Amino acid sequence: MNKIKKAAFGVLIAGLAFGFSAFTTIKKRSVYHYYQVDNPYATPSSPVGYAYFSGDRCEPGGTVCSSQWDIGSNTPPATDGVPLPLSGVTFQSSSVISGHFE
Repeated sequence: MNKIKKAAFGVLIAGLAFGFSAFTTIKKRSVYHYYQVDNPYATPSSPVGYAYFSGDRCEPGGTVCSSQWDIGSNTPPATDGVPLPLSGVTFQSSSVISGHFE
C-alpha cells in the first residue's frame, strides 16, 4: 500500500509541474496598432510609413489608416511617433482600418 501512495503522489506532483509549466511558458504576442502616417498610397502590408500612436487617430476618408503588426523581438514602442521597425515585423492580415491618419 505504501508503494501505491508514493506512486500516486509522484503522479500528482508530475501533473502539477506540467500544468504549471504550461501556463508559464505561453509566448506573449507583441502586436500593436501602427498608423500609416507617411506613405498613404503604399500597400497595407508594407512596413514603410507606419508609426505608433497610443490613441485612436483614424478619421473617415482614405484607404489605409492603421493596421496591426507583430513586432517580434523588437523593442515595444514607448512613446507616440515611434516608427515601425523595417525588419523582424509581421503584418496581421485582416487588421487594416480604413480612413486616414489625423
